[in-house]
Amino acid sequence: MKGTITTKVRLDEKTFKRFSRFDMFRLRKRWRRPVLFALILVAFAAVALLTGKAQAGMIAAVLLVIGLGLPLVYFGTFFSQVNMQAEQRKLGNGRAVYTVKLDFDGVTVTNDQKAEPPVTFKWSEAQAAFRVKGCVYLYVNAVRAFLLPDGQADVPDDEVWAYIAGHMGDKAKSMLK
Repeated sequence: MKGTITTKVRLDEKTFKRFSRFDMFRLRKRWRRPVLFALILVAFAAVALLTGKAQAGMIAAVLLVIGLGLPLVYFGTFFSQVNMQAEQRKLGNGRAVYTVKLDFDGVTVTNDQKAEPPVTFKWSEAQAAFRVKGCVYLYVNAVRAFLLPDGQADVPDDEVWAYIAGHMGDKAKSMLK
């Protein structure tokens, strides 16, 4: 196994969108509240209809529109923002964004888009790593992740994952089936 693994990350729109969905819905589980909200309002609409009272149909209709409409707006807004971010960053078919160096001490990231000093994170500070189809998501803290797409490192993808998993232990999870 190499002492230092370097990945010059070229991020494309598909990888960015896949990561955004993973982070929002699978990791942070932000789908739960809108779905629960919809289920509660649909249940109230059903109860209103079962009462058989005058205006029950109108109340049920309002509850259904709100209960289903707001979650749809929530999810629609999320996907729209992800599309806009990908467009603003001009990811299209791919763009060099940063270089990640993995070594014994930790992770060093250099911005390839603008001149900034490299940032280093110790392995002990790293939050989590997830291996998914086509990429590794390396969370250096709760809100900051670096994507390591397959085929972009100077070693095979399995070796990149083994290196990360070796340093992170239980905090590294493979989502491959």
